[in-house]
Amino acid sequence: MPIIPQIIGLFAVAMFLLSYQQKKRKNIILFNAISRCLYILQYLLLGAFSGAVLDILGTVSSVIAGKKHTKFVQKHMTVILIAINGCMILAGGMIAFINGSWLDLFSLAGVLLHTGAFWLNDEKIIRRISLMGSPCWFIYNFFSQAYGSALGDIFTMCSIMIAMIRYKNPKPQTKE
Repeated sequence: MPIIPQIIGLFAVAMFLLSYQQKKRKNIILFNAISRCLYILQYLLLGAFSGAVLDILGTVSSVIAGKKHTKFVQKHMTVILIAINGCMILAGGMIAFINGSWLDLFSLAGVLLHTGAFWLNDEKIIRRISLMGSPCWFIYNFFSQAYGSALGDIFTMCSIMIAMIRYKNPKPQTKE
């Protein structure tokens, strides 16, 4: 088992976990994009090209979502969303078809939910939708026997839930 891809993968998991601990949307996206870049490198070094393709598209979506308040992206938002999500669906569908595996559709659902959340403004909703994507990745990784990644998905779900509790609006205090 090559050690360098495993080390890169550990850094990717750490960055992914840290992404949901960030308070601001732009930092959640930044840490997530760094994590995806590390995952891409790991997948390429391991020869797992389907994971690399979906994470490349996921990274593009995340970075553009981070720039969604620019004039260009605002003006062309619908076209950009259709193009990015269409590419992910097409690539994920082709991968599932070529591999003859319905299991690949779980990774597609996971990347669509994780990156789609970044187009939203509310950090709480970003975390909720991302939380829905993590079980998809868990199922994919578990049944693909990628147990380390499956364990990382469990940590991700825990990290998101911790962040949801940490950044929950405090209840108004009443005067006694």
